[in-house]
Amino acid sequence: MLFIESRDAGIGVEKSLRTPMLEALQERGHVPLIRSARLHFFEQALAGDEHSKELEQLIAERSDMEGEPYVRGDMFCTDDHAHFIIFGGDGATTLRAGIVYDSETVEPQARLEAFCRNVQEALDAASRESGASSDAGVAQSSRIEWRARTGQAKEQIEGFANEAAGVEAAQPALPRGASAGDRARAFEILEDAGARGFLQRLGEAHADGRVAELSGSAAVPDHDALVARLAGAGLVRREVQVSCRKDGHSLFRLPSTDALAIVTASNAVCSECGTAIADERAEELLTPTALASSMLKDGAWLLGRLRSILDEIGIPAGSTAPRPTTSEGEAQVLANVCGEPFLFVVRDGDFTVAHARRAFEGEAETHASRVVVVATGKIQDDARARLREHARRRSRGSGNEVVFVEGLEAAPSELSRAVERVSQDALASELYELDASAGFNVGYALAARFRVSRRKGALQDLAASAAGALAGSLREI
Repeated sequence: MLFIESRDAGIGVEKSLRTPMLEALQERGHVPLIRSARLHFFEQALAGDEHSKELEQLIAERSDMEGEPYVRGDMFCTDDHAHFIIFGGDGATTLRAGIVYDSETVEPQARLEAFCRNVQEALDAASRESGASSDAGVAQSSRIEWRARTGQAKEQIEGFANEAAGVEAAQPALPRGASAGDRARAFEILEDAGARGFLQRLGEAHADGRVAELSGSAAVPDHDALVARLAGAGLVRREVQVSCRKDGHSLFRLPSTDALAIVTASNAVCSECGTAIADERAEELLTPTALASSMLKDGAWLLGRLRSILDEIGIPAGSTAPRPTTSEGEAQVLANVCGEPFLFVVRDGDFTVAHARRAFEGEAETHASRVVVVATGKIQDDARARLREHARRRSRGSGNEVVFVEGLEAAPSELSRAVERVSQDALASELYELDASAGFNVGYALAARFRVSRRKGALQDLAASAAGALAGSLREI
């Protein structure tokens, strides 16, 4: 998805300074696309570039006289992001600069800050060239105090985050020697209802003292493969329990069969009956780890899996505020998506009318424009109908919507589409003032440009990989 951020300068820019500003920005490496396209048109019309800027000036003067600013702004594209500058219409009093980027863009905040500095320098240069001694020139060369464009979403995120303080600290702890990648793999494994059910039954068996009940391969289908996946993600650990054959009393547990071999080689004997340990009963057991217990408690794993999906989409953790899961396996996450408050309601199990009522409460509290319901079970028809009717009443043309995701298999694609729609709306809202100058929808054009660019890059990587493989094959021959 694409993200957009902008800064307000708090000042306006005279029409006579706008084209010189674009020229100064081009000298600093920012090529204005709209102006370049116009100059190319003038060059083609004149069969050369000798008088193209003179023609541009004449048309600009005519347009300004008719009340339509010739230069409303422009955009500047690079490999992995795009900048824009908005001067606005005739009555505009605020200069705006911004950046459009995606999840692969490196340090977008630093790039925006650098662009704002270049805009300041370009404004200073344009003011000097136009005559800094004039009142207008002096005003335009004043220092710009850039202000972040704050919106409802950011304010709501901060309030939500303060109320949910400590949620991040309450996330399931990683086992010793494990990494964040291990936790991400655990979240993915727990999407499987069979894996969750097995872990839950295993925990219940340990609590009831039936430790060997689910350790045999006949307990569940594909037992060995499932246990290997769970152990690899740090959700279960294998142990060996040694019991007295005479009275069945548990003697001790060991972390592996290798440890058992060491004990039996020492000629140790049973403390109950005196029989050699090598002759006592040894059973391989499975024990759920502390990580598994914390993830399964109240459906906390689902909140973690949602966080990993949002990471994949490109929504940073700093733009979200979660609330801890309830005893019913339900949680809420508020996200700032391009300035729009997004409320995610996640439920481990069926989503009923009662859950829909709590979603109403969360939506009313956060003023979220979008509500996304994610449930591992079935979303009841009555709950769907009530949430949709609620969104319809609140919408009144403001773009409110509710999205239902039933089952985690569809969650990545469904959430990506929902976020993409908001991203497109934000681009259109922020850049619509450039549409008249460009002759097309600039927001859509930028979104399409990123898609084509990323696909082109993927094809180039594929071609390079294929060429490398072919070269290796030839060397072997």
